[in-house]
Amino acid sequence: MATTTLERGKLSRMTGWIMRLPLADQNPVLQLACTLAIFAAAWFLRVETAPMLPPGFPYVTFFPAVIITSFLFGVRFGLISAMLCGAVAYYYFLTPTYSFSIAGKQVALGFYVFVVATDLLLVHGMQAANQQLIKERELTLNLAHAKAELVVELQQRVTERKNAIDELRESEIKTHLATETAGIGLWQWHIPTGQVTWDKAMFDLYGMPPTTDGLVKYEDYIASVHPEDAANQNAVLQDTVIRCGASKREFRILPRDGGDVRYIRAVETARAGPDGKTEWVVGTNLDITEEKNRERHIQLLMGEINHRAKNLLAVVLSVASQTRGVDHADFLKKFSARVRSLAAGQDVLVANQWKRVSLDALIRAQLNHFKDLIGSRITISGDSVQLSPAAVQTIGMAVHELATNAAKHGALSNIEGRIDISWQKIAGKTSDRLVMSWIESEGPPVFPPKELGFGSMVTGKVVEMGLGGEVTANFAPTGFSWRLDCPFDQISERAA
Repeated sequence: MATTTLERGKLSRMTGWIMRLPLADQNPVLQLACTLAIFAAAWFLRVETAPMLPPGFPYVTFFPAVIITSFLFGVRFGLISAMLCGAVAYYYFLTPTYSFSIAGKQVALGFYVFVVATDLLLVHGMQAANQQLIKERELTLNLAHAKAELVVELQQRVTERKNAIDELRESEIKTHLATETAGIGLWQWHIPTGQVTWDKAMFDLYGMPPTTDGLVKYEDYIASVHPEDAANQNAVLQDTVIRCGASKREFRILPRDGGDVRYIRAVETARAGPDGKTEWVVGTNLDITEEKNRERHIQLLMGEINHRAKNLLAVVLSVASQTRGVDHADFLKKFSARVRSLAAGQDVLVANQWKRVSLDALIRAQLNHFKDLIGSRITISGDSVQLSPAAVQTIGMAVHELATNAAKHGALSNIEGRIDISWQKIAGKTSDRLVMSWIESEGPPVFPPKELGFGSMVTGKVVEMGLGGEVTANFAPTGFSWRLDCPFDQISERAA
């Protein structure tokens, strides 16, 4: 193997040297000098070998000189060498020697001319073929180089295309995951053929079983749209196709699987073909039913808040108009206490998201100023009762007025008085009832008021009118007591 490689290397170097002949790129003066030197060497060798050669070999050293000169420097310098060699041989080595006489030399001269001409023609032909071979070799090398560059470029393009396909596949996977996570359906509509293609999310949105090729009929899509929205949606899509633009819309659908009405937000864009007309429409569908429900819920809450705020303002105005005091400072004190009572009821409602408030929590909130006495001088007990927002305001204000009166004149005005607050749900023949008691004991002697004030009105008529019940107030000397008896439906959460 090593020997073959070495031989190939030698052959390649020899071939390369031969392909460089003739040495036409050398200096002409140097070529002429070399030609003359070769001629002189041939002449010298002929003279030196003359004693050893028999008669009849005048050109024995001149033929190689002509051939060598032609090979090395081309036919032009080979012709010069042939003329010089022929003249010397003609004069010195053809009989009669030292003479340019033609007599007797015709055959030898003809032979010389024939051989030299043949050699020159052969050398010229070989060199012409060599030059053509060089050109073809250069062309082959250029083609091979171009082919190599083309192969590299093709490989680069294949790599780029593969990378682009991988990136596109990765992008499709990411898009699929993103749309699937977000619940977004993708669809496309080929206008020339009328084919509509859905992804799986679209079939899920519309409650339809997926087809094997993802194709659906445009008519089936429109048929799934709510009848009140179908005509407008069809018009919007057709307009998008005509103007080759984009559109954004919201509409309702009736899922084919019998589900509830769903709200859809759609975004689509059209793409023109080579003829400038719309070829494709690509779009997305997003289920916004929960968003719409939240919007309606917020609107409902805003309306409810507005209604309750107006009611609360009416109550505040009523409290202000019914609050009396010996002077302005006394009025502000009483009014502020009653407004704080309303605020306490509001805080409990807000903490429970305006849904339900336990009666126990409401009473403790209204007695927050006396929280240190709860469990010792104040006892609270009763069934689990959930109040409506309206009942919270009514009972809350009543408890506040009872506590204020106890602090001023009743059981909480000394250090020994006690208050027992209790309630129970009593089953009735037609409806259940709530019975609530406020009983004071061990306080100072109690005397009935000479005139009924705002507190008496709140704990009496306001409670009776607001809850549809009956209130009993007893100013016994041993202690004040208050009792509420009302329909349970009037105070429960269901009444809201």
